Amino acid sequence: MLTLDKISKNLGGRLLLDQAELRIHPGERVGLIGPNGAGKTTLLRMILGEVESDAGTIRLRGGARVGLLRQEIRDASQTLLAETLAGDEELTALRHERTEIQHLLLASAHGAHHDALVTRMGEIDLRLTTLDTYSAEGRAATILTGLGFAPEDLERPLNDFSGGWRMRSQLARLLFSAPDLLLLDEPTNHLDLESAAWLENHLKKNAGAQALIIVSHDRSFLNRATTITVELENGRLTRYAGPFDAWLEQKAANLQSQEKTAATLTRKREELECFIRRFRAKATKAKQVQSRIKALGRLEPVPQSAQSVRPPRIRFPTPPACAQEVIKTRRVKKVYGDRTIFSDVDLELKRGEKIGLVGINGAGKSTLLKLIAGDLTPDGGSVTIGDRVRVARFAQHAMEMLQPGQSVLESAASAAPEHFGETALRALLGGLLFSGEAVKTRVADLSGGERVRLALAHVFLSGANLLLLDEPANHLDMAARAALEEALSDYPGAVILVTHDRDLMEASCETLWVVAHGRVVTWEGTLESYLELAINPTPSPTPALSAAEATQPAASRDPKEIRRLVAQIRDRLRQETQSTRQRLEKLEKSIASLEQERTTLQTALSAPEAYENAFKEQLKSNVARLGQLEVELQNAMNRWETLSLELEARESEAEEAMARIRAADPTAAIEPD
Repeated sequence: MLTLDKISKNLGGRLLLDQAELRIHPGERVGLIGPNGAGKTTLLRMILGEVESDAGTIRLRGGARVGLLRQEIRDASQTLLAETLAGDEELTALRHERTEIQHLLLASAHGAHHDALVTRMGEIDLRLTTLDTYSAEGRAATILTGLGFAPEDLERPLNDFSGGWRMRSQLARLLFSAPDLLLLDEPTNHLDLESAAWLENHLKKNAGAQALIIVSHDRSFLNRATTITVELENGRLTRYAGPFDAWLEQKAANLQSQEKTAATLTRKREELECFIRRFRAKATKAKQVQSRIKALGRLEPVPQSAQSVRPPRIRFPTPPACAQEVIKTRRVKKVYGDRTIFSDVDLELKRGEKIGLVGINGAGKSTLLKLIAGDLTPDGGSVTIGDRVRVARFAQHAMEMLQPGQSVLESAASAAPEHFGETALRALLGGLLFSGEAVKTRVADLSGGERVRLALAHVFLSGANLLLLDEPANHLDMAARAALEEALSDYPGAVILVTHDRDLMEASCETLWVVAHGRVVTWEGTLESYLELAINPTPSPTPALSAAEATQPAASRDPKEIRRLVAQIRDRLRQETQSTRQRLEKLEKSIASLEQERTTLQTALSAPEAYENAFKEQLKSNVARLGQLEVELQNAMNRWETLSLELEARESEAEEAMARIRAADPTAAIEPD
């Protein structure tokens, strides 16, 4: 699929690639790793053809299409669905050409030009069938839903969405285009945990012959989504079998081997040098000395093994003592306009507890953090903060509070407790990738990512005993993320964490709170079990079968109670999906009728006599009706796909709830009316 042959590249006086070589075969899922600034993004742009190499050649398999996920926001007035469909340029162009030909046929007289248009129409129809044009809207809707968009979002203009959601639309557009070589640069940056899990699953299921290269600081994502690891280090590309964790093991083994070789060569060199120094002045040993000098010259140089760099560490100030009960909410309700974000929220957080807050974007995770922090007032109920509890909240907009004229060190010092000295400050900043002279950089000169990391330092230095962290791992590399995992695990205060980094969530949090369908409940299972349920999208969840209710605790039930609850779920499922089933049945009949009419028209248009002058009016009518049929069929198939997904999700959720109830699993109990 892709061959890099002795590629070299200098950029800004730095040698990014030095005679680098690599081969990637169809179907391989590759994780491209390396330190920040090593040239990973530049390499992706070179593969795409946007940046030229200084030496060497890059060869793609003949006719292979390459797609790159860019960290750029597109502006577009067309709808979200139309923007996604536009990712398949051939499909879009053929559909447009087909519409133009239909108009030309209606206006043209019988003749050579008319016949050429009809022939071209047939060629287009054949190619569109190969491209599966009739399922295009459904396939695009499935991708958009998986990435967190609601069905009602599909017809909204792209420009109505925020920057993060437009980045998701870019990813959807690229996935729909299905290039032969897919290049993903930090694809999870704008995804929540649930959408990242869906993307992992999608890449595994839809790989086929498609090759994939992923650049990501998300270790768990790389482990699940890739099967090959390529390391970019010191200008060279080294290929390893297996995902990121397998690379770590192989790297450690290689380092150990290099260290043994270095120790052997060093010892040999020292022995030779010692003999030469000892006997150089003795004439009787001249022959042996010369022999040792020659042997020393032939000795291989000691390899400069990649010494394991001490990972950064983040040391939080020790938080002050506080009451055992840190937070208590009772019947909390929050409303925005006509929309109820959640209601009847009863939660308790104890001293030292670490909570992972999960739920799709828009469910209300950030709103809950703001309520706890006191930045929002509930529209009902109460939020009680315990005695001597100090709260610090981190969100992506926190860098707005930084003072542009201060240096990084001065800024951090302004947020630190009085007893926190410069050495401790530098150690914490080093864990957040500010080391050496970087701490003297003015805030005004920092990049967006660097400002986020400095704002994170402010939160850690605040001396709070309750940390509310909303996506703290964004803009951190793997070493800094590992340091954050360790720091949060050792932190004696309480934490509520929102993150799309699965490793960080699993390593730092003991309990999950799920925000879903207007509820906030405790998930009794693992993060893995939650994500398995979450990656099956539910376009219109019903209160009776929602994931939130499926997590409600319940007392042990006897067999009669279990049978009653199972029957109740079946009855409510049947009642609440009856309308959907009826609509699906009508749509299926309508689709069958439209397809039959299309076949009849296509047969009529394939007859030579259809283009005689005597039948010109009938021809115009048939061509116009055929174009109308295509639109009606596409719309009907799109509605059928959406309704089918909704029905399938509801049935799956009901089956999951019934299975857990039968197993006497209280986490799945459905509260009776």
